[in-house]
Formats: sequence, structure tokens, C-alpha cells
Amino acid sequence: MTQGTFDLYWIASNPLVRGQGVGAALVSGMEGDIRRRQGRLIRVETSAMEAYGPTRGFYAAMQYKEESRFRDFYKPGEDLIILAKRL
Repeated sequence: MTQGTFDLYWIASNPLVRGQGVGAALVSGMEGDIRRRQGRLIRVETSAMEAYGPTRGFYAAMQYKEESRFRDFYKPGEDLIILAKRL
């Protein structure tokens, strides 16, 4: 229902290997595949909850930018953040 837009639904790594480039390699590989498919935009949803701070930092390091925020989405005080990266 979109042209060239992809969703990154979920990425996870074992806590024992976090910070060793596994997540970055997975995202880079995904982005390469999307480029080969002539994709133009990747969308990611995450939470504003404090526990997701490292997740948001990871995506920021991968050049994903906040596009929108739905206030109180998950519960009062916990926003949904939509990030995007244009290829």
C-alpha cells in the first residue's frame, strides 16, 4: 500500500553481544537489501519509555530521525515514537 516504504518491525540481540556491532550489522544488511529493491524509506516504531533510551540511541546512531510522536499512546505518559530513515 506504499511505494518504496518498508517497516522495520523488530530487531533484537542477545544482551551478551550488545555493543559489539551485531545490531548495526543487521540493520545495515537490511538497508542494503531495501536499496537493492529500490526502497526509499524505512519506518521504525519505538517507545518513549526510559527503558527504551538505549534503543533510541542505537537508531539515532544509525541515522534514523524522529518523524512523529503520539502522546500517551501506550499508557498515560508513554508516547509512541515513529522514526524514519530516507535511503
